[in-house]
Amino acid sequence: MDRVSQTTRTAAADATWVPRATLGSADYASPEVLAEERERIWFGDWICVGRSEEVAEPGRYIVRDIAGESIFVTRNQEGRLRAFYNVCSHRGTRFLDEPVEGDRVRRAFKCPYHAWSFDLDGRLIGTPNVHEDECFERDRHPLYDIAVDEYAGFLFVDLTRDEPRPLLDALTDGAETITAFERYRLDELRIGVRLSYEVEANWKIVVENYNECLHCPTIHPELVELVPLFRFGEVWDEESRDDGNRMADGATSFSRSGSSRLPRFPGLDPDDEHMYYGTFQFPNLMLNLHPDSAMYYILYPRGPAHTTVVSEYLFRPETIADPAFDPSAVVELWDLISKQDWAVCQRAQTGVSSRAFTRGVYPRQDRFLFWFNEQWRARMGRPQLG
Repeated sequence: MDRVSQTTRTAAADATWVPRATLGSADYASPEVLAEERERIWFGDWICVGRSEEVAEPGRYIVRDIAGESIFVTRNQEGRLRAFYNVCSHRGTRFLDEPVEGDRVRRAFKCPYHAWSFDLDGRLIGTPNVHEDECFERDRHPLYDIAVDEYAGFLFVDLTRDEPRPLLDALTDGAETITAFERYRLDELRIGVRLSYEVEANWKIVVENYNECLHCPTIHPELVELVPLFRFGEVWDEESRDDGNRMADGATSFSRSGSSRLPRFPGLDPDDEHMYYGTFQFPNLMLNLHPDSAMYYILYPRGPAHTTVVSEYLFRPETIADPAFDPSAVVELWDLISKQDWAVCQRAQTGVSSRAFTRGVYPRQDRFLFWFNEQWRARMGRPQLG
């Protein structure tokens, strides 16, 4: 569904909102549901796995765990993205470990078990102790490849067994999309800070927490000082474009003081200099934009009640290169907000896992959670509640 029609439907429903039911207990706590999600969601469409800069040159690579399936992404000698299952085609050995910062190979990846070698396009090029008179055909045993693409500096993979749909179709199929923020020139930004959190909660609870602010006055006193609308439990005034929120008077940075030493992004609209934008890209990317920086979360489910959340902060490359570069004001506030969120997400996970809980209720301020649930139901092949 395109962004315009989805937003129109959401706005129309707001006017006559009646309470809706949440997902059920098993949807958050059942291994069987997670197993179905693996096939329909995590292996069935485009998933964000990082930033293009992490594989900027041929032979640079990243390793990721997608709902229990290990994959890696690299670039070939021509600079084209390639992605593969982290599995040797010989006897299934796990191929690569997490690289140390800056690790790269020159021309080939070598299996740590029997030293079979594969070039940057996944072709088998070396088979020690396998002799030519065995009639062994190397070209019939490449690595198992995966669809990979990039947008706005983000890397996406698609593990579907079928031909994947175009990435842009997936990015614009919902009420929110990172494609609305080209003016931020996200492809030019670079990672300046990386944090990682282990959250004992289902990935959907983390998403739902991000998409509502009924909890903000209680859980995030520092946040509601910076974004006044959040004090009323709302995440959008339904008037500001791109679901944006105006920060407190005089604020030009996402920090406790509303300011920082970071230079503002060039080329933004005048109104952007006082705005915070947050957008969710189904299923695992949550992007936050500020006048001088960007921060995003990427979610990786580890189990029904465990999610790894990677948080990375983006800045202009010339800002990072400046000896006076100091992102601490923005990082400090977001790290505080994150830890506050993870604590209540873990409480929520404990509660939905109780035998007493069947399903909860969404008042109007939780309407964006309901639309997320509807998108989840559609991907899972379940009836829409409307």
